[in-house]
Amino acid sequence: MPADIASRDSTIAKAYEDYLTAVLAEPAVIGVLTWGLSDRYTWLSSFAPRSDGLAVRPLPLDTELKRKPAWNAIASALDNAPKR
Repeated sequence: MPADIASRDSTIAKAYEDYLTAVLAEPAVIGVLTWGLSDRYTWLSSFAPRSDGLAVRPLPLDTELKRKPAWNAIASALDNAPKR
């Protein structure tokens, strides 16, 4: 995996974890919804492609349906969330 992709994936994972950690601290939150799971099927590829031509990688699974750092970030935020 090129360093740029690893860096991008790390940045996205941190955003997922930071956001979910903050949101899940709120007792009123009882669910989490993601707009897709795999980069293979993301609507962003056609609706909001990257200006540099690289593939968008916003979701927890890559185009081969393998877990990315975002998957682990989501799991960590859920594991560490206050119990409901």
